[in-house]
Amino acid sequence: MSDDNVIIPLLKMGVEAREQFVGPEGLEDVAVTRPDHPLVKYAEVFTDNFDLIAERKSVISQLREVAKASVMAKFMMEFGFNLEESWFKLGCESATACCLEVPQLW
Repeated sequence: MSDDNVIIPLLKMGVEAREQFVGPEGLEDVAVTRPDHPLVKYAEVFTDNFDLIAERKSVISQLREVAKASVMAKFMMEFGFNLEESWFKLGCESATACCLEVPQLW
């Protein structure tokens, strides 16, 4: 939050090495922390190059944008932000489909 009460999202994306194992209650998820483990090394390199990867792979870029939106929504929910109705109508209304038939090629 800036001095003039403007929310400025700052998000650093990263990858964490994790593995699953079968435990007494089914599959369990744990972090891999051994520094010489290949998954840890991969996660560190991926994290260091996340912005470059996001530039080249649109799905990673979209993942980052969804993460930003999720973090912002969680922040707003936790701090009890009340938004006016106009905030929920910012998107353009899409026109209804004019033709609902599936085209045939034969």
